[in-house]
Amino acid sequence: MKPVVTHQPGEPAEPDPPEPLLQLSVRLHHPLVIQVGITTTIQGRWALYVTVPSDATVPIPEVESQAAGFPVVYEAEPAAPPRAWPADPPN
Repeated sequence: MKPVVTHQPGEPAEPDPPEPLLQLSVRLHHPLVIQVGITTTIQGRWALYVTVPSDATVPIPEVESQAAGFPVVYEAEPAAPPRAWPADPPN
């Protein structure tokens, strides 16, 4: 399976992410992981968020084992950074 292009997080079931998930987001390492963060699943569970190359096959067993039972959301890293536009373009 390929990673999603854009993840749509759900409303968190709990107000704050658990401390073990916060610690995990700082120490997770894998050669295919480009960025690591925290998000929620569509159902509202706190989850590990990772971006990987768009052609990567997910789930990645080594990442899943480091996740310690937390869900992992895989999103495809964009080919190019988003283009910023002025908030109020001149007329």
